[in-house]
Amino acid sequence: MRFLGLDVGDRRIGVAFGDADVRIATPVEVIARGNFGQDVLQLGECVRRYAAEHLIVGLPRNMDGTHGDQANGVIAYAERVAQALNLPITFWDERLSTVEATSRLQATGARGKKSRRKLDAIAATVILQDYLDSTFVRNEARAARE
Repeated sequence: MRFLGLDVGDRRIGVAFGDADVRIATPVEVIARGNFGQDVLQLGECVRRYAAEHLIVGLPRNMDGTHGDQANGVIAYAERVAQALNLPITFWDERLSTVEATSRLQATGARGKKSRRKLDAIAATVILQDYLDSTFVRNEARAARE
């Protein structure tokens, strides 16, 4: 199965691609949010380009695990996107994904505006990689027990 990981923000959407066979998430691009129709067109192009079959969307929970206004907004927006693209969706806890993405970006020595623009795609990669690792490691452990 092929996945698109999304880090949905108010101004940008970070996009990552991952494959269940390879289990490696890769940053793809950052989409500047416009109106909903424009967003769906751009995301639809990513779906076609990568033959994605499932969306993994970062859910910005509060540190205590509850949903705040930001999480509720992401849920509403992502569900509309999934419906428009006719794809299944899974929400994945994204707490601290931006911290991890920032750390990874700094480790490369990247600086300036260009590197900050990549941050959302790297955050989407962190979200998707965490999903892939968690889901497929759990499935392998279950299979080994049986």
